[in-house]
Amino acid sequence: MKVIFSGRTDTGVHAKGQVAHFDIDGDRFDGDFYRFLWALNGILRDDLSAFDGAIVPDDFHARFSATERIYVYRILNRPQRSPLLAANHYLVRQELDVEAMISAAQCLLGTHDFTSFRASNGDETSPLCSVQRVQLLRLGEGQLEFWIGANHFVYNMVRIVVGTLVEIGLGKRAPESLSEALSGRDRNLSGATAPAHGLTLQTVKYPESFKLFENSAEKCNLPV
Repeated sequence: MKVIFSGRTDTGVHAKGQVAHFDIDGDRFDGDFYRFLWALNGILRDDLSAFDGAIVPDDFHARFSATERIYVYRILNRPQRSPLLAANHYLVRQELDVEAMISAAQCLLGTHDFTSFRASNGDETSPLCSVQRVQLLRLGEGQLEFWIGANHFVYNMVRIVVGTLVEIGLGKRAPESLSEALSGRDRNLSGATAPAHGLTLQTVKYPESFKLFENSAEKCNLPV
C-alpha cells in the first residue's frame, strides 16, 4: 500500500498536522475509525501517532490538493536552557531585538521568488511562493513563535528565513537586508539555516469542497 503525505520534512523537524492518504479496498474497511486508529497506532513508532481519519473523494491528493501549509518555528530567547523546551525550541542566549525582526518579516507577505531562501542543494520546484501569513509572537519567559503560511515552500525556506531574522535580532544585519535578500534571488544574501528541531508543520489546509474530516472520528467525539 502506497502512502502519500502532504509534504516532506527534514530530519529533526516536527509535524503536528501532517496529512496522508492511501487507497484501501472498501470491502476491508467498515467505517469504524476508532478501531482503525487504535490498530494503526499499535504498530506505529512511539514518535508517531494517527489522531484522525476520513474517507475522501477519489480526486483528493494529500500533497497536490493542499491550498496552504502553516509552519511555526519556536525560539527560546534567554541565557539559560530549558530541559522541557529543548526538543522543539531553538535556544538563542543573546537578547534579540524582536521589534526589528517583526518589522523585517512583513516584506515576506505576498507572492515572491524565494530563491535566496532555498538550500543550495534544494529541489527544482518553482521558487515562487505566495505567503498569506507572517507573525512573530512573544509568549513570555523568552518564548517566541514565528508563524508563516503559504501555498508552497521551497527546501529549507522557513529555517533560512528564521536564521536571517535571528541575525537581524542580534544586530548582525540590518532589518532591510531581508527584503534585499528576497529581491536579490541569491542564497548568499540571506542568513544561516536555523536548526531543524525548532520547526513544526502545524496545519495543512484543503478546499472546503472536500469536507475533510467532516464525518471523522474526531467530529464524532470518539475517544481517539
